[in-house]
Amino acid sequence: MEVTIPYGSQAQPLIVPAGQVVGTYLPEKLPAAPNPEARLRQSIELGIQRCGIDDKAKPGAKACIVVTDRTRTTPNRFIVPVLLEELNARGIADEDITILIGLGMHARDNPRAIADNVGQAVAERVEVLNHEPDNAEAMIRLGETSFGTPVEVHERYAEADVRLGTGNVNPCMLAGWSGGGKIVLPGVASRRSIYENHKRFTRTLAELRCGSLMGVMPPQNIIRADLEEAATISGLDMLVNTALNAERKIVDVYSGAHVAAHRAAVERMRPYVEVRPSETVDIMVAGVGEVGFEVSLFQGGSRVCGGVDRYLKDGGTLVMVNECREGIYEGFEHREFREWMRQMPTPARLAELTEQMEIGGEKSCVLYTFSWLIHERGCRIVIVTENMTAEELEEVHLGHACTVQNAVDEALSRHGPNASIAIMPYAGLVLPVLAKRETQEQVRANDT
Repeated sequence: MEVTIPYGSQAQPLIVPAGQVVGTYLPEKLPAAPNPEARLRQSIELGIQRCGIDDKAKPGAKACIVVTDRTRTTPNRFIVPVLLEELNARGIADEDITILIGLGMHARDNPRAIADNVGQAVAERVEVLNHEPDNAEAMIRLGETSFGTPVEVHERYAEADVRLGTGNVNPCMLAGWSGGGKIVLPGVASRRSIYENHKRFTRTLAELRCGSLMGVMPPQNIIRADLEEAATISGLDMLVNTALNAERKIVDVYSGAHVAAHRAAVERMRPYVEVRPSETVDIMVAGVGEVGFEVSLFQGGSRVCGGVDRYLKDGGTLVMVNECREGIYEGFEHREFREWMRQMPTPARLAELTEQMEIGGEKSCVLYTFSWLIHERGCRIVIVTENMTAEELEEVHLGHACTVQNAVDEALSRHGPNASIAIMPYAGLVLPVLAKRETQEQVRANDT
């Protein structure tokens, strides 16, 4: 049986014994919008009406558009020009508009990345700034959530009369789903705000006994509940969320109040991205399947490892195909993250370190997914990449392979001739739901 696994903008071939393949799990085919530009414009115009933007968008008013950074594939180069046109039509001049890159704790986007993101014409037309989570002078405190998280955001956003944001909706190991209020927290929040929000991740996972919160929404997911409350306190006026298919083409656009727009996009995407393996397997071959997420081991790994406990046997092997263009971590504290990966604390120890703020929650939440597989599940993780060496990966308790074929052949020799295999070429874009586990939970619920 021959399959291809995405690798960056290319793909790698793989031949496996057909009789051992339990299944190949892909997102459902979702047709692109027939006229995406018209759909985008229609959604934004309707969102502006619903959100009362006309009451704030006046000549002389200041506007801030927060956009996702280089690690996401939100089609900002199409969204932002429409937003600028709508703001201009209401009297807000270009010199009164700031585009703020919602980096969270990621490293700054360089001029080329910014031009690729929002378009060269926009980059030359209005001021574009990178968020600065550690610049205390640029932070303004707007309040505190009911969970105790300070709402500290970038001054350009806080002082704007009109606050707009963009995002794209995919399953997310931390916030359940990407998009929505994440554009504010962590997008333009201070380090302290991000740490307070993200540190609750390990506590929740310890209670749920799992490796991620992928697909989990409030009330169980207090991280998302907290960040959405922060976005509301911050005064986010309107959010533009996109739904993209596996080819990263626009399927639909949801603009409006941030929670409502996000939930509508989630419900649109859920049936498309849910995959239901019939059983756990010895070997899972998983491509990240999203060029933006393959920027690093940190980003791609969080998407793949984040759901792996749902379908990989204890002691199994995860073969992750991840380009890792910027190495282990695209954040500006890559050395610190590498050191924590080298130590690889147990999940219980990570929870303690995170609560004590000895490690930032934005790092520990991703590290937790690796630690869970390695320590709690006894799994081996092999990374297929040309941008990290075997020595680099061995130092952080991971295996290395130059091709997916080499990795799978080695895994078959390790697990034996009867090893079961599952293939998930777009693991970063799907939400695995183990059918057998669902049935068991339903039985227990019925018995109760």
